Amino acid sequence: MVNYFMVKQAIYRNHTFWLLLLVYFCLMMGLEYFGGDLKLAGYIYALEGQQWLLRKHWLTNEVLHDGGRWLNYIAVLSVLVITIFFTVKHKQYSSLARAWQGLTLSLIVSFVAVSYLKSITDIDCPWSLELFGGDRPYLSLFAHRSNSLPMAYCFPAGHASIGYAWVALFFMLREIKPAWRYYGLGIGMGFGLLFGFSQQLRGAHFLSHDITTLFICLFSSYVIFKLLYSDQKTAEMV
Repeated sequence: MVNYFMVKQAIYRNHTFWLLLLVYFCLMMGLEYFGGDLKLAGYIYALEGQQWLLRKHWLTNEVLHDGGRWLNYIAVLSVLVITIFFTVKHKQYSSLARAWQGLTLSLIVSFVAVSYLKSITDIDCPWSLELFGGDRPYLSLFAHRSNSLPMAYCFPAGHASIGYAWVALFFMLREIKPAWRYYGLGIGMGFGLLFGFSQQLRGAHFLSHDITTLFICLFSSYVIFKLLYSDQKTAEMV
């Protein structure tokens, strides 16, 4: 049975979580309020000849964007099939069933959370801004947005989430194969960085969009596994 009070207490006492949250807010301050996002995007835009040269390039668009999305579909479908198998056979594989259930739920929650936030934040992509060849003014994260402007769906980064959501492998492997947990983290971080940076090269996102997605995926996975393993003492994130 899930002990929500114990889960809540574990989160409050998790120093790693609060340190990561502090790092996130410091990074967001630097990127959003001190111009880090605009400077980095401007540098990339200049390198591409004052245009988003890689927006429709076969590597960034067809391979890393479209191909990456299909790769994720296949991976998620595989996880679902394995999860169903171990769940049906849970009497024989109880520990594996719970671990795979945690992975499945973490992926779903991460994807849904990022998608939902994209639908309500109303933040533009770099390629839509006047600064970078578009037709819309730049507005900071919490600035008032005129009703005359079209709705925007660029924050947080959606495509990066199909990489960063797999940081859930860290939490899964920590329960069933602790020695491999950092390999799981590396897979999530590696694909997240690859997909996230490729989108920045296309002008689809600022760096802060990717960092926010990473934090959402980390937090979602952490909470899901805390809920599933609330009967065990696995309080720390690492």
